[in-house]
Amino acid sequence: MSILSLQFVGYLGTGLVAGVIAGLFGIGGGIVIVPALLFLFHQDGINPVISMQLAVGTSLATIIFTNLSATWHHQQRQSVHWPMVRRYLPGVLLGAWLGAQLVAILDASTLRGLFGLFELAIALRLLRPDPPPAGPAIPHPPSTPPSVHTRWIAAAIGTLSTLFGIGGGTLLVPALTLLSGLTILQAIGSSSAIGAILALVGTTGMIQSGWENTALPPDTLGFVVPLAGLGVVIGTLTSTPLGVKLAHNTDPQSLKKGFGLLLLLVGVKLLWQ
Repeated sequence: MSILSLQFVGYLGTGLVAGVIAGLFGIGGGIVIVPALLFLFHQDGINPVISMQLAVGTSLATIIFTNLSATWHHQQRQSVHWPMVRRYLPGVLLGAWLGAQLVAILDASTLRGLFGLFELAIALRLLRPDPPPAGPAIPHPPSTPPSVHTRWIAAAIGTLSTLFGIGGGTLLVPALTLLSGLTILQAIGSSSAIGAILALVGTTGMIQSGWENTALPPDTLGFVVPLAGLGVVIGTLTSTPLGVKLAHNTDPQSLKKGFGLLLLLVGVKLLWQ
């Protein structure tokens, strides 16, 4: 019982850190949750052959609640661009389901390395000084129909996000700012909304794809560990409002650079993991 309680404290602490990151940067916190759960699962003696899948599936399950909370708080500050959310959703959801099927059959090491390189490229772009504006900024980009280019990008984001157990924010925020013209705060709020639905579809796929896996430990739902998810969710729901408050009280340029530094660290970790 004491070991179980200690593990739950670990899950709770993971959620507290992930919640602040989710609210501050518009991501589901998976970049913290997945490696933390991997460590805790290894301490519990879970088979390393499936520990990554369990960490990814459980992370996605917690991100549903984390991103719903973040979306609610960002909406109160009018920073969710709903037309852009609707534009990205079809491709993201298709990719999320595909990613869930791939998790059960693919070795993700090569994909993780490519994803790390992508994160480094986006981080370096965000850390570069912005060129002088040619005219006044457009706070609300026009809601034109999504192009084929946007659909493919959204599908790739959904697939990679599910493969790595993240809410998509590390990919969605750069896409929404650099490709779709949203401000950083709009991108963070809209990313939270898209990520909540992405995580729901991804979690459903992870439960389905792992349902008959004979290597799973007791008390799991496919590739989801409910006890771990509960601890993380309690932590994230507690601390996400703090992250949202920090996001709206930080200079946008400082926030952009902070997000770039975060992606830089994530990319380095993925490449040398």
